[in-house]
This record gives sequence, structure tokens and C-alpha cells, in this order.
Amino acid sequence: MTPISGPLPKEGWARIRDIGTCAEPPRPRPLLRAFPDFSKIPATPGRKDWSFVLYDTDAKGRPVNLKTFATSGNRELDAAARNAVARSRFTGGVRKQCLYPYRRAPEAVLAPPIPDADAFRPQGATCGDDRAWDRKPALIYPAAYRRRAVEGWAVLTYDIAPWGEIGNVKVAAAQPAADFGTQAQRMLLSARAAASPQGWTGCVERVRFQMGTAQDDDDKPDSDDAT
Repeated sequence: MTPISGPLPKEGWARIRDIGTCAEPPRPRPLLRAFPDFSKIPATPGRKDWSFVLYDTDAKGRPVNLKTFATSGNRELDAAARNAVARSRFTGGVRKQCLYPYRRAPEAVLAPPIPDADAFRPQGATCGDDRAWDRKPALIYPAAYRRRAVEGWAVLTYDIAPWGEIGNVKVAAAQPAADFGTQAQRMLLSARAAASPQGWTGCVERVRFQMGTAQDDDDKPDSDDAT
């Protein structure tokens, strides 16, 4: 439903399009493509839902004989997907076994509360909370957790050399998985602090991984072409 290792090869599309006559030229084109109101469809925490609708078209391009072909199990999405296809219209011509997918972005799985930085600050630390950066840390969400809308956090301890290099980076805590700590560690090692006369020790950084609204784009199909 959502390839994670690149575009689907031609051989894959050939197998999908082999089930009916919808891909035969001239291929039907959408005159009106209806969509469900995804905001009214319950989402599944941590999992993307999807629904494939199988349908025929009559001589006037109206969808008929609709049914759910394959689904992740979200019945509300299944019903809304069939309704959306029924309201769609296509260029004329009788076609058999067309397919169209709809998907619902997952509900975000919230991370537990992040602890206060002082709980991890080493004794004798010289590093304060305010730091100047020559090259700021670039936050990159762990892909597997972004796809599932799983939020997390990590707490790191580290030192800064007088010339600004970041070193001695350790993951003090990470939730809900160690992968968030590993990703935060990579992020911090790619940064560079501003130079200082003596450097800093015992720095603590709290990194939050939170989902934004960009995931809502997953509620739309990749193409207007039916298969």
C-alpha cells in the first residue's frame, strides 16, 4: 500500500493491472474524484489504515458493483471509501474490476513525559542551558516511527571542546524505544558549538520527536490513475 523502498517496479504494476480491463487503452480518466472526510474517520494509533475499492464502470463512466477488495480492517474507512468511489465519475466506457485505494494516517502515539534536565546533570558540570551554535543540530525523525506516528524523546549528556567540537555523547534515557536515543545521538554529533575559552563539560540536551501535520498528506492517494 505504501512502498518504503522506492517506486513499485513495472512488474508489480503489471500484476496489479492484470485483474481487469481498467488499464486497457484508452484508460478511463477521472472527471470527478471524490474523497472521504478523513477527519470523521477514526484513526488507529500507531498504524496506517487503508482500503482498496474494487468496482466496474458503466457506459457513462459511473462506478457500479462496488466492494471492498482489500483492507487493513478499519470498517469506517471501508464504508467511506466505497461511498467516495460511488460519487466519482470517469470518462465513458464499460470497464471491469478497477481498483482505487484510500488511506488514513495513523493516530499519534504520544510519548511518556520527558524528565527534567537537572535529573541527568553530572556533578561539577560547567555547561549551562544556553549554548551558541556554529552548526545547529538537525532533527531527523526515525523513519519507522514517523510512518507509525509514534512520538518519543531522548536525553543526552555530552561535552564541548574549546573549538566547538561535540564529544563524549551518551544517551542517558530514551522512550519509548532506544532508537530515539540513537537518532538523537547522531543529530548531536553532526552539530558544532561556538568556540569558547575553556569549553564545557556535563551538558544535557533533551530531544523531543513529535509528529506534525504533514502526516495528513498520507490520507491522499499518490495518483489519480485507477488500476
